[in-house]
Amino acid sequence: MTSMSPPSARPYVLDGPETRRDLCQPPEPPEPCVHSHVHMDECPSAGLQGPHPHLLLREEVLGELSNVEQAAGIRWNRFPDLNRLLKGHRKGELTVFTGPTGSGKTTFISEYALDLCTQGVNTLWGSFEISNVRLARVMLTQFAVGRLEEQLDKYDEWADRFEDLPLYFMTFHGQQSIRTVIDTMQHAVYVYDICHVVIDNLQFMMGHEQLSTDRIAAQDYIVGAFRKFATDNSCHVTLVIHPRKEDDDKELQTASIFGSAKASQEADNVLILQDRKLVTGPGKRYLQVSKNRFDGDVGVFPLEFNKSSLTFSIPPKSKARLKKVKDDNGLVTKKPSSGKKGAVPQNSKTCLGQAHHPYQPDPSKPSR
Repeated sequence: MTSMSPPSARPYVLDGPETRRDLCQPPEPPEPCVHSHVHMDECPSAGLQGPHPHLLLREEVLGELSNVEQAAGIRWNRFPDLNRLLKGHRKGELTVFTGPTGSGKTTFISEYALDLCTQGVNTLWGSFEISNVRLARVMLTQFAVGRLEEQLDKYDEWADRFEDLPLYFMTFHGQQSIRTVIDTMQHAVYVYDICHVVIDNLQFMMGHEQLSTDRIAAQDYIVGAFRKFATDNSCHVTLVIHPRKEDDDKELQTASIFGSAKASQEADNVLILQDRKLVTGPGKRYLQVSKNRFDGDVGVFPLEFNKSSLTFSIPPKSKARLKKVKDDNGLVTKKPSSGKKGAVPQNSKTCLGQAHHPYQPDPSKPSR
C-alpha cells in the first residue's frame, strides 16, 4: 500500500468462520484496473489474504496446554515448596526479590540461581555490591555443601566441577550506566546463550549521587529497561532491590519495595525474604511469594540457614505447612499445626553424576 491510499483502504480482519484469522489487503486502486481493461467489479476479488503474525495464537495456546510441565519451566531441586507456588523458572520473565538488610538476600539468591545453573540454565551474574571473588566463594561453598577451607585437599576437585557450570560473571562493581549493563547482557545472550541474568542489586548499580526524586525516576527507567530486555531476549531477569526503611517488627509487603510501584507492576514474580528477629536469639526466616503472574498462586514457607554450607533449606522437622494467601496485603501468620510435617528435600548421593551431594536433579524432567 502506498502513502497515497485513501484512509478507508486499511487492512481489516474478515468475519467469515474459515478466514476470521486472515488479513485481507484492500483492493487495487482504480488506475491499474483502467489501464489493464479490467472491469471495476472484478478488482475487489484481487485482494490477497494472508496470515498475520499477531493474530495467529491458536498453535501457541495448544502447545502450552499440551506441555503443561514444559510451559511451567525448570523446577528447583533444593526448594520444592517454591515449585508448588511458582511452578518453575520460565524464560522472558522478570523476578523482583527483596528482603531486610542483613537477612541473607545475596546468599539465598546465590543458591537459588546455582540450583538452576546445575540443571543447565546458562546464568550471568551482575554483582554490584560484593566482589565476584567473594560471590564465587559463597557459590562454591554452596555447590560443595560444606566449607572447603576445612578440606583444602579437595579444592581443586570441586573447583574443576564448578568451572564446568554454565556460569558467567560481569566484571562491573558499584555504579554503572544502564546502557553499558544492557549491552553486556545482550552480548552474553548472543555469545553464551544466557537464559538467566541476576542483578544484585539495583541501588548499588544506580549509585547514590542523585537526589531522591531523580533516583525514583531513574529506578523506574532501569526497571523498564530490564523488563524490555527480558521480553525481547526471552531471558529471565532476577532483580534484587532493597526495601524501604521500615520497623523491624513489621513484615515486608509488596509495597515495601523501594521506589514507586513500577517495580512490582512490571515484575512477573515478587519474592520477599522475611526475617523475624528475636531478642532472645536468632529469628526465623520465611520466603514469601507475593506475586505470581503465571498462575496466581502466592504463599509463604519456612527457610533454615545452614552456616557451614551457606545454604537455605526447608527445616527437616518443621511442622509449618505451605500457606496460600489470597492477597499479599492480608498475610496472616498462623501457628503451625502439631500434626503436620514439612516437606523435606530428597537426598541423593550424586552431584552432576560424580560426587556425594544431597540434591539430585530429576532425570524424568527435561533440563530446558
